[in-house]
Amino acid sequence: MLPERASRFPEWGLGTGEAFDELYRQFDRIGGAHRVVCDETDHLEDANTLLYELLRARATGHITGATVGVLGISTDDTVRQTRSPTVTDTPMEIEISFSPSDAAALRTVLEYWADRAVVDEACDTSAIAKAAALAAQDMGNARQALDLRRVGAELAEQHGEAPVTDAHIETARERVQRGRVANTIRYQTEHAQYILEAIADFQTSGEVPARSKEIQRTYERVAESHATSPLSTLKSIQDHLSDLHMLGFLRRHGQNKGLSGGQYDEYELDLDPAIVLETLTEIAEHTQ
Repeated sequence: MLPERASRFPEWGLGTGEAFDELYRQFDRIGGAHRVVCDETDHLEDANTLLYELLRARATGHITGATVGVLGISTDDTVRQTRSPTVTDTPMEIEISFSPSDAAALRTVLEYWADRAVVDEACDTSAIAKAAALAAQDMGNARQALDLRRVGAELAEQHGEAPVTDAHIETARERVQRGRVANTIRYQTEHAQYILEAIADFQTSGEVPARSKEIQRTYERVAESHATSPLSTLKSIQDHLSDLHMLGFLRRHGQNKGLSGGQYDEYELDLDPAIVLETLTEIAEHTQ
C-alpha cells in the first residue's frame, strides 16, 4: 500500500494513533472503496477499537477521498455478543452464516485430497467415510475431517499397519479433540489459564459448580505457585469467568436464593479437567 517514496518504517514501530493516521492517508491517496478483511476476529485483542476506527473513519473525517468496509470472519457464533454498541450500531451491517458441512460434503473433500496425496490402497474408503461422518457429527468442517484422516494415517504408520482403517480414525478422534482443546487453552492469557487450573482442581475434587469468590481464592494460590501476582479484584476474576464461559470452556449456572441469598453465578468446566491440567503442565514446563 505504501508508495516507493514513503519514509522508512521506524525501527521502534508506530504508536496506535500514528498507525491509523498513516493508514488513513494511504486510503485517501489511493482513493476508491477499500475492504479490510479480518480473519479470526474472535482472537483480536482489542477488536472494538479496531472496528470502531475503521467503520467510523469517514464519518469522523479521518478519510475524505475513500470509503472503508470491514469483512470479519469467525467460527465463533457468539463473537458479536462481545462487540460494543458503538460497533454493532454501525449502519449497513450484514451477517452471513454458513451452515456446517454434512458427511457427504466432507467425504467429497477427503476423497479429493486422497486422490492427490495418498498412495493407492493406503487408506480404506470406509476410513474416509468414517472421518467424514465423525467430523460432520462434531464441528462439520473440512479442517477437522482432514485432521482425523491425517492423524489416523500417523497412527497406522507408527504401528507399521496398512491400510488406514476405521479403527485408526476412531483412535485419532480422541487425539484430535485433545489437541484442539489444548491449542485453544494455549491462546488464553496467563491469568485465564490460572483460573482454568483453579476450576479444574475444583472439578477433580468434586466441588463444582463453584462461585466466583471460591474460585478466586484457589486462583490466587495457583497464581502464587507460578510466582505471579494474582489479579486483585473479584470483578477481574468475574470478567475472565464470563469470557471463558463465552468461549465454551465453562458452564455457568445462575442461582437465585431470594432475599436471603441473592443472585449469583456458579461455574464448572465444560471439558475434561485432565486435558486442562495436562495442557497447563506442558505450558508451564515450556516456559521455565
